[in-house]
Amino acid sequence: MLFGPRPPPNDTLWAIAKSEGFELVIEDRNVENREKKIDTGIVTAMAKDAYTRADKSADMFTLVAGDGDYVPAVRTLVEDGFTVNVTFWDHASRELQNAASSFIPMNPHFEALAL
Repeated sequence: MLFGPRPPPNDTLWAIAKSEGFELVIEDRNVENREKKIDTGIVTAMAKDAYTRADKSADMFTLVAGDGDYVPAVRTLVEDGFTVNVTFWDHASRELQNAASSFIPMNPHFEALAL
């Protein structure tokens, strides 16, 4: 799943993600043009998948985020036996890195991602 605010009409990233099989969850920005509902949407989707679809022995979650607000959800899923990998830049919340099953820093891949 790919979560984010409604992209501009000429954006191609979302079209590429959709063509690659990602389920898109797009939320409108609020009246102050701020992103809302993204973090809670991600946590809700993770919890729903964990307890309705995931197989602890075969499935894993990969969260591409660095915000410490995800710590309770990640910690709970790991405590319940799920594998939760977090990937983000090195400045990701240390508490989030520690709560995850593993942390995969994106910094070494900056040049490839910037293309």
